[in-house]
Amino acid sequence: MLPKVQCPKCHTEAELDQVLTAQSNQNVIYRCQNCSYECRDIHTSKG
Repeated sequence: MLPKVQCPKCHTEAELDQVLTAQSNQNVIYRCQNCSYECRDIHTSKG
């Protein structure tokens, strides 16, 4: 079972692999499947 992530806009929960996309340049994109909220360039420990 994967961790769940809650959308900061509509508060819908989804599994991590369904809403986060990791790019080759170490940017991470969050995209809510419910309300289409998107957050780019999420700071991670890798970059």
